[in-house]
Amino acid sequence: MNSHGFEEIDHTADLALRVWGQDFYDLLEAAAKGLYHLLNVKVFEDTSHEYSFSIEMDSKEAVLVDFLNELLYLCEEQQMMFSNFTISQDARSLNILAKGKRIASLGRNIKAVTFHELEIKEQQTRLITTITFDV
Repeated sequence: MNSHGFEEIDHTADLALRVWGQDFYDLLEAAAKGLYHLLNVKVFEDTSHEYSFSIEMDSKEAVLVDFLNELLYLCEEQQMMFSNFTISQDARSLNILAKGKRIASLGRNIKAVTFHELEIKEQQTRLITTITFDV
């Protein structure tokens, strides 16, 4: 199995992903890729954009939800998708420099990333969680 990744899993009313990574940063990157997969994002290949943002430190679950909701906002409102993340951390926040492309189209809408049954667990040598998306 890859060191980090995602898979779409069945959910009765919403969308859900199982996401894993060797560390928390890998988990964030895999969750971002999974979000874009669920949205069925198509990009303009000849574009390049950078965007920096910070997320206030909290529980890993809260940081994950805030991170994905920020990406969802940028995707839907600013038409930007990011595939490369440089992440640093200080005492108060997680600081992200994201690099990506302009969105040509979205195949699906997602309202929000939820805390529904969200728990990041350590499993052998990786972190794993299930994320539910409100559609």
